[in-house]
Amino acid sequence: MKQSKGFSLVELIIVIAIMAILVGVMAPLLIKYIEKTNVSADTQLCDSVHTAIITAMADPEVIADDVSQEMLYGDYGLISYAPGSRFDTNGPGSQWVTCPFAVQVTETLGFDIFTQGCDHSQHLKSKGAKDNGILCIVPNAQGTEFAIYIANSNRNANGAPENYTGSYDDIDDSNVIFVK
Repeated sequence: MKQSKGFSLVELIIVIAIMAILVGVMAPLLIKYIEKTNVSADTQLCDSVHTAIITAMADPEVIADDVSQEMLYGDYGLISYAPGSRFDTNGPGSQWVTCPFAVQVTETLGFDIFTQGCDHSQHLKSKGAKDNGILCIVPNAQGTEFAIYIANSNRNANGAPENYTGSYDDIDDSNVIFVK
């Protein structure tokens, strides 16, 4: 009796064909799963920024500082300004960038979100956000609550990114990545 010591060429070709079919079916699902993971990472970043701001706002040093209060609640402040305020609108020498509020938020996050030209996209993961994402804030009409969102993002991990310019109350209906 002759014993077989390996696989025949036909058996190998069949196995390779089955593997190719499985890879072809699984690749799109894997790519979608990876994008959903990236959206989750961006949502977590928004949550970290939101938490850092809330924490800084509760600090007695921030409450006592006039520049910090102007940055938060002044005519062009983060919490009172028009929807879609970008964080990175201040020059590197701006008193807003060096006030106790901004310093504490920067220290909490580990990176600067306030200086003009700072690259938010290096911290973003999802497809649209990584290319052109910008961290923004939108307060409610009373200035008592706010949402952090990523302009040029898509929280559904499908389709083109959205550049949101609406109000606090309408952000739920948008496709941007956000945290309230």
